Amino acid sequence: MSAGPLLLTILGIGFMVFIHELGHYLAARAARIRILVFSLGFGPRVLGFRRGGCDYRLSLVPFGGYVLVAGADNFERRHLSADELNAKSAAARTLYYAGGVLMNVAFALIVFPIVFHRGVEFTAPVIGNVLEGGVGWQADLRPGDRVRKIDGKAIYSFDNLRVEIALAGRNPVELEIERDGQILHKVVQTEYDEREGFRRISVLPQVEPVPAEIRVRPGSPAAQAGLRDGDRLLAIDGVPVPPAEADRRLSQLEHSAEGTLVRLQVQRGDAVQEIAWTPQPGEKASRIGIRPVQSRVVAVRHSFAPAAGLHPGDEIVAVDGVPFADDRLRAPQEGGTMVVRVRRGTPPGEVDVRLVLTPEQAASLADNVVLTLPDGSAGIAVLVSDPNGPAARGGLRDGDRIVTVGGEAVSNWGELSAAVRGFSGGALELGILRDGEARTIKVDPARVLDLGFTVQVNYLRELYKVDGVGNAIHAGLVCSADMLKQLYVTLKEMLTGDVSARNLGGIIQISRVSYAFAESGFVRFLYFLAMLSLNLAFVNVLPIPVLDGGHLLFLLIEKIKGSPVSAKVHGYSLTLGLVFVVGLMVFVTYNDILRLF
Repeated sequence: MSAGPLLLTILGIGFMVFIHELGHYLAARAARIRILVFSLGFGPRVLGFRRGGCDYRLSLVPFGGYVLVAGADNFERRHLSADELNAKSAAARTLYYAGGVLMNVAFALIVFPIVFHRGVEFTAPVIGNVLEGGVGWQADLRPGDRVRKIDGKAIYSFDNLRVEIALAGRNPVELEIERDGQILHKVVQTEYDEREGFRRISVLPQVEPVPAEIRVRPGSPAAQAGLRDGDRLLAIDGVPVPPAEADRRLSQLEHSAEGTLVRLQVQRGDAVQEIAWTPQPGEKASRIGIRPVQSRVVAVRHSFAPAAGLHPGDEIVAVDGVPFADDRLRAPQEGGTMVVRVRRGTPPGEVDVRLVLTPEQAASLADNVVLTLPDGSAGIAVLVSDPNGPAARGGLRDGDRIVTVGGEAVSNWGELSAAVRGFSGGALELGILRDGEARTIKVDPARVLDLGFTVQVNYLRELYKVDGVGNAIHAGLVCSADMLKQLYVTLKEMLTGDVSARNLGGIIQISRVSYAFAESGFVRFLYFLAMLSLNLAFVNVLPIPVLDGGHLLFLLIEKIKGSPVSAKVHGYSLTLGLVFVVGLMVFVTYNDILRLF
């Protein structure tokens, strides 16, 4: 971590809490409530001065601050002075408890117009990768599509798009997109992502169209060969590497044969250099040169009529009488009629599906029918991906089903991969089924090459800037209102299960995100502080005892019933509220720790 962004993170988070407490301080002054302590920071007093009965102090721990007013803990309301909190009218106490929230909102309303007028960078609302078989793919979203609006609301960043999708609930959303200069409207049904814990449309942002940046491990053969941090990857073995393909190309390279000479073409400053070396095998992962047969239909694009007879869940058994052994459904280039035998139904039975294809339709069949791994029964059908690899040398053939690895049964691809990766030394015994006959073959796994470097690609970013002071203020108001609405809807969606509570974060997550914004520039960091300020305002106004919202709830009850809540009820409520808040802090900290791993 760099010292500058780290210091900015610490000061920024502390400043947000301080702004909140400053709101309470100013409200207390306005309501003529006696202030005992106004502290910048927490913990033991380091230095300060007294004026007007208030101790203005700098405390040891520089995170935020606090305000202590007279009579705040006198719930029985006995022997109160006129300048104590609980001696004041309900309106004065409302002003005091709402002061922090109002200050947080005011901060956002001031800062948002400033950053929008100055210009702040966001991830561009341009679609990059579209997950095959996902709802975005089904709606014919394509890489390069620029999302202009969602349900009529203007979108200025990909993060903005993600949030709107996550909070859309189970209803489909209408996207207004720009494609090749044309405006199109696409209706997309959102889907819930179990791993992420929110709804999505299965698309990623577009990668920045510059060569991937290289990160070199010090002391590795790559570093010794002259590769440097900051070099940009142009080509591998003379074949250009588009930024979006960099990770995939590196994965292929890692699975090359031992002793392979790696030749990179990199850009360093204005110069282009050729660097070559022989990577060493890694210590952990092993490979045998296979990939799984993917025979279960995940999705068929609705607009592709010739494949209408195929349904999600179908398992492809054979094509034109030949047992299926592939990871894509391919058709002859000339088109014509092809017969796809599938297994479907409960109990499963086999039926023939006839596809009549033109040459153009035949060429696009694999792109319109997405396959995945079968549910699994008699072993895992595999393909030999490396004709010179260990599996091929050991006699494995396309379509063989692996049922055991090292004598242990495997029932899915994950178990098979883990068994191979965990193997060390000697020959690995594979139990296979070929044409219904059980056989045993032995292969000598090869270790994955340790390239000694990784690549980093960045998502496309654009400057969002609003001209004119009036327009900037309007944009700030709209942004603030949208964020408060999003926070409310997020809470509601958590209660309905459309957003998982796993997405809640605590001080660790706030610090990590804050550091990332601080690293990306001061204007973006200001934008984050404004967002954080609105989040603090929203959380504090929730009707939970010990929070400002809880005190405001007590005041509302007092107004309705005509007398304050009893000291006993008040005390029990604060205890319950404290237990809830501490429990919530433990939960979000647990979430934060899980994210670190």
